[in-house]
Amino acid sequence: MTTRTLLAAFSIWTTLFIPPRLIAQSDLGRARVDASKPVPAKSEVLEAWRRRQDQIRSFQFSWTEQQTRPTGWIPNPRYPERDRLAIPGLYSDRTYTVSKGLAVDGSRMRYGFELDRPEEPDGVDVRSPTGQTHGLGVERHYSYVSVFDGQRGETRLTSFFDHPPATVQTITSNVDAQNLDARVIMLALRPLDPVMGHLLIDRAITNERRTFYRGKSTFLLEERHDPSGWKTILWIEPERDFLVSRVAVEFEQKRMLDIDIDYVQDAQWGWIPSAWRITELLANGSRQLVADARVTRYTINQPLDPEQFR
Repeated sequence: MTTRTLLAAFSIWTTLFIPPRLIAQSDLGRARVDASKPVPAKSEVLEAWRRRQDQIRSFQFSWTEQQTRPTGWIPNPRYPERDRLAIPGLYSDRTYTVSKGLAVDGSRMRYGFELDRPEEPDGVDVRSPTGQTHGLGVERHYSYVSVFDGQRGETRLTSFFDHPPATVQTITSNVDAQNLDARVIMLALRPLDPVMGHLLIDRAITNERRTFYRGKSTFLLEERHDPSGWKTILWIEPERDFLVSRVAVEFEQKRMLDIDIDYVQDAQWGWIPSAWRITELLANGSRQLVADARVTRYTINQPLDPEQFR
């Protein structure tokens, strides 16, 4: 092969090559490039999101999650995971079915979950006939609720038993506006809200090529690292009203978590999140599916009782 031929081949390769940090990666390797369509400008994304957000005043979602609480779970400071932070990852993996809900009306918000944790032998409160002492003790069946009425908020942790008494804390902000549970729904219906939306959008840039992800043509809206080393990447589908089909959170060069999102098309309101799966990095370097969420009910622009935000 002549030098000229090598240079020509190198030129073609560099034209098509997309740096690994700027393209979607599938579980099977590098994603396939879609050279047939251009990457829309960032302004087009924001305009589509703004139109959608302006149409929707209120919404309410209920869903269930099949969860795994693995040992070696690593929390991320970007998007709190309230139910996971409440149970340390001690000794063994645990699985739960958790019921969750989110309601938003303007700037008001209510988020909550219900968790029934079975008793486990700890050698103190719950004895084991085999001598097991790595359990968490007595059964805990409780609910967590945070509300924000537009000016002040409150969090409540309440047992479904007659003990222990509930704990209530008053706060001055919407403490769960950026939790991981809310991300999928907020990206669909409140993406540009200054409190509930996709923060640091001004730091985000689009990549140079589209790629196919799960059979759909997508491009990336990738935040540049913040000063502490964290960033968020969104996979966006222009042909489906610029919906977000995947979210990734990275610290330095490590992918900490991925959220893969499914949608249904509502005849009136367009694409609505219907399910999502969360995969997270563990302390041993492996990755594990930790949550499989399925929406059981949603309403949009229906009257919501103001009492539920107090």
